[in-house]
Amino acid sequence: MTAAEKQAANLQKLMANPEKEVKIPTASTTEKQLRPPKEMMKNVSGSSAGAGSGEFHVYKHARRREYERIKIMETEDQKKKEKFVFEQAQAAREAELKSKTSKNKSRRDKRKVAKQRAKVGADGAPGAQSAVSDNKRKLDGIDEGADGDKKRKVAPGADALTYSRPDAESDSEAE
Repeated sequence: MTAAEKQAANLQKLMANPEKEVKIPTASTTEKQLRPPKEMMKNVSGSSAGAGSGEFHVYKHARRREYERIKIMETEDQKKKEKFVFEQAQAAREAELKSKTSKNKSRRDKRKVAKQRAKVGADGAPGAQSAVSDNKRKLDGIDEGADGDKKRKVAPGADALTYSRPDAESDSEAE
């Protein structure tokens, strides 16, 4: 039976009962776990002279297990250190961002308070304009007439400019 025929047979088996739940195995990402070392070793041997040829393989196997156990402990310790360093760096970044955010918030609040003070005015009466905004208007050349319309002042020595709308002439003639 070829690989394609095996796969076709498996599909036929699955499709025979479509209501049946299919369990798909997942790849396990569990780390390798070794059993803890024995507390008392009954057969202690080494690769020294006088040991039998069969004992050497037992010794090599025990040594390999111990080295692997030590390696796993070292990698776990390294992961703990890396996690600790990462958490410290993350806490430092969060603290920096928090301080920057609070600094920007205080700036916004100061601007907001200054804007409210400008609206209220220096004497505290609502609706009164502050001296700062009056000075700014004077520098910009804006003048408020008696009727409340804002008009630009003409520079000293310049002729006044008059603008008229085309429909304004027809309105004045109709009256």
